[in-house]
Amino acid sequence: MDLIDNVKQRATAQLDSQKGRATDSISTIANAVRGTTSQLRNEQHDVLAQYVEKAADQLERFSANLRDKDMTELLDGARSFARRQPALFVGGSLVAGLLAARFLKSSGQRDNGEHYRTDRIGRASSESEWTGAPSARTETW
Repeated sequence: MDLIDNVKQRATAQLDSQKGRATDSISTIANAVRGTTSQLRNEQHDVLAQYVEKAADQLERFSANLRDKDMTELLDGARSFARRQPALFVGGSLVAGLLAARFLKSSGQRDNGEHYRTDRIGRASSESEWTGAPSARTETW
């Protein structure tokens, strides 16, 4: 049982670290969203600025709520939500998976191992599009 407890502790520590990064990112986004309200007010878009401010407040509350809960509480909440709203849970999971796939796809490497390079102008193209051996003027990502 000692090995299982050790694995659980490591997984919990890793998830807590990820949670901390996520809450920091959400707070950063909330601050950026909130920063747009002054520009909206200057351009006489007060109603829109109010909605943006409410969205930023919601993001801040979500971040604080996420930060204050431990992983057991978050998992229990997710399980409870999945039981109450299975269709919404599955739909949300699908959307999250698609966003994660899109993010991974936009990174520098494809599943087939194809590497991307940039030319002198900074345009990305696959390594197979380059002719000849890789030269010093390009970088592999």
